[in-house]
Amino acid sequence: MPRNVKKNPRDVTKLSGKPLAETIEPSPVLKTLQEGWVTSPDLIEGDLSFTLEVIQNMTVFLLANPNLNSSHLFRADILYDSLGVLSAPHAMENSQDHGSGGTDKDTQKEDHVEPLPARSVPGFELKRTIVRRLIPRNKNLDRPLEQTCHFYEADELLPTSTSTNIPQSEQCESKAESPRQRFLVIYLPHVSSKEEMPWYHPLLRSLAFLYDFTPNASPHSSEEKKGTGIMSVHFLPYEEEPIQNRLERTLLALLSTQIRLARQTRLDEKPEGGNYNPHKDNVIPRHLVQDTYARLKLKYAADLCQNWVEDTEPNKHVFEDLSITAFLIELWRSMYGVVPADERSPDQKEQGKYDSKFPGFVDVACGNGVLVYVLLSEGYHGWGFDARRRKTWSIFPSSIQERLKEEIYIPKPFADVCTDSEMDIGVKTHTGMIPEHTFIISNHADELTIWTPLMAALSNPASPLPFISIPCCSHSLSGARYRYPPPKPNKKGSVDRPEDQEVEQNPQPAAGDLKALRAAKQQERTDTGAVNSMYGSLTAKTMGIAEEIGYEVEKTLLRIPSTRNMGVIGGRRRTTQEWTSRVHSAQASQAVQCSAPDAVRAAEQVLERVAAVVQRECAREGGVEVAAKVWIERAKGLHKGQGKGNQPAHG
Repeated sequence: MPRNVKKNPRDVTKLSGKPLAETIEPSPVLKTLQEGWVTSPDLIEGDLSFTLEVIQNMTVFLLANPNLNSSHLFRADILYDSLGVLSAPHAMENSQDHGSGGTDKDTQKEDHVEPLPARSVPGFELKRTIVRRLIPRNKNLDRPLEQTCHFYEADELLPTSTSTNIPQSEQCESKAESPRQRFLVIYLPHVSSKEEMPWYHPLLRSLAFLYDFTPNASPHSSEEKKGTGIMSVHFLPYEEEPIQNRLERTLLALLSTQIRLARQTRLDEKPEGGNYNPHKDNVIPRHLVQDTYARLKLKYAADLCQNWVEDTEPNKHVFEDLSITAFLIELWRSMYGVVPADERSPDQKEQGKYDSKFPGFVDVACGNGVLVYVLLSEGYHGWGFDARRRKTWSIFPSSIQERLKEEIYIPKPFADVCTDSEMDIGVKTHTGMIPEHTFIISNHADELTIWTPLMAALSNPASPLPFISIPCCSHSLSGARYRYPPPKPNKKGSVDRPEDQEVEQNPQPAAGDLKALRAAKQQERTDTGAVNSMYGSLTAKTMGIAEEIGYEVEKTLLRIPSTRNMGVIGGRRRTTQEWTSRVHSAQASQAVQCSAPDAVRAAEQVLERVAAVVQRECAREGGVEVAAKVWIERAKGLHKGQGKGNQPAHG
């Protein structure tokens, strides 16, 4: 299957069609800076409507996200900012209190890199200098690279007859003048020779982006174009180094990415830039998860892919589960102060395979079992269950297979209204009564998604269990396919929970209207569309139920190779506070505990809320008893492999 190719944001009809080597010319801006700076008409795009603020905002966002330009990169760590706005990774890490994952003064010294000196550019003023470290996905293949980024600005007056599409040397002079705003960024790699340049970086001594913006003199309305901009790429090649096809493709792609991201940029005051997503890396810093993922990938991916026995594609499932494992390892580091086995001291390793500080996990609807296998191998005790055994379980060591259970989950509210004969479905069942403090993982668990916060609360009403739910396909509490309507904000800014209505999971336009389907798909990519989509509505429903029964809920976009990548986390802050008190001071633990009568009443309130949710959600299907029968009939089909359940997501 061919990969989806993003539409080129440039007007390709204006390109010469010639090889870049035949079109290069001296850079009009940088030719006086140093011999050899060049550009090309094919590296210039005019008639752009972005204001200077949009380009500056987008540029700052790209500084930490070079992965949008190169699939070989994870990110860039900011090491120095002359304005002191962007933070180094260790500063972010320490500010969020990530347990033993913090860095010491020696690490901070290692991260100190002096910026390369800035050259004076005629007509421009140096405004800012940033040093970043490009982090490759595979450090065994590519090394990290430091890079200095100098920001320049200029304001000048141009004749009003100046055309943005005519070279300055050919423009006619005019007595009237209009202002032009200029923004220039020069990127300098910290290498002494081209042999030191990593594969992912263009083979250039330096690279620059220039944006010239001429505002309209008197726009008539807020909707009118505010001015006209020109974006161009300039570069300093190595002497006697020919311009290869790869370099040409890279430069053209860099310009296209700048334009595409500028169109998506929303201006705000966030230091990370307007493309920053507040739900991404908001729980755990990106560099922690990515570095752990890189380690896990090298340790487990090859063997898992080579020994894969399912009919599904191994790459998707293996790398997705390794990504989730990396997030969980860093999440648990911050919550419990527990580290993976490789990071433990000799004394800790002697105490046992599993760290006693960690309360354990359960992976509900664990599917192929990869997540359980890697977590156990990394030193976190726990187990997983699913409706039926998977082929993959057989490739794991016997000690791992013992922790993978073929069991059917019958929610306790359903079990309470069913007879013993109805509960006898030919396979072991359980009602989700999980030991206290256990961390619940609900990864693309389909029918169990909405039940996850309810299961966590029912297991220990006095102190509901922490959980993470990664929604996938949408189901009602009975397990039937069901699409929830999008939440509607009320006047207070919160979300109302309207009466649910059954809708198709993947509605198709009438009469083969492909244009309408494309429009719907495009709408789902917007902020509003994402919330209104089936997946956004399911995520909102899961969060709403968790909040209704008393959880503090967080939503985070996980860095996993899946479009179903939203994580809903419940009880993280409360659990972290309680666990820290319990571990460090028994006296402090007693101080935060409720009195016995208060604890009993709190547990009763949780159970009352859960009962209210179950009754309301099952009412549309005829009540709890009817929903229970539907659930059990579906459970029988899942065990025999007749139902879809969580099969697609778990291999």
